Amino acid sequence: MNTPSNHAEVENPSRPKFRRRHYLIDRRRQLAATVRIAGLVLVLLITINAMIAWQSHSYTSRVMVRNPNLGEHMRASDLRNLVLLAGFSLIIFAMVVVRSVMYTHRTAGAVFHVGRCMEKIAAGDFDVTLKLRQEDSLRDLEEPFNRMAKALAQRAGGVEEHGSPVDAETP
Repeated sequence: MNTPSNHAEVENPSRPKFRRRHYLIDRRRQLAATVRIAGLVLVLLITINAMIAWQSHSYTSRVMVRNPNLGEHMRASDLRNLVLLAGFSLIIFAMVVVRSVMYTHRTAGAVFHVGRCMEKIAAGDFDVTLKLRQEDSLRDLEEPFNRMAKALAQRAGGVEEHGSPVDAETP
């Protein structure tokens, strides 16, 4: 997993709080999800474009049988409409790719932040507060995680005060 330096809790007060600027936190997973979504959208767009192009060509063929003089005009119109449709499809495809990366960032960024807080607790720093952004996918974990960290901090404080029960059993 990538570890960008701007994923700090509140290390630099001049920086906006909890702002992630790197959208690809876990490149492999995020790009794999984006490729799956973009592939599905691409297949759908190609299918829709092919159906519309076929329908337009069929209509042009029927009109040209009745009035051959319109053939050149109809072909130019079909080509223009096909180029416009392809352009709109590319715009939609690009928007889906960008939105997919942004959406996967909501999960990957939150997982990254939760993992960092868990590493701090594992290292013995029980004074950790998990703060996720409002739009993060794992926002529901914030409160239970903070309760757990608080409970661990209280238990660790009790062990320091009264000594470890394991030490009491040792002669």
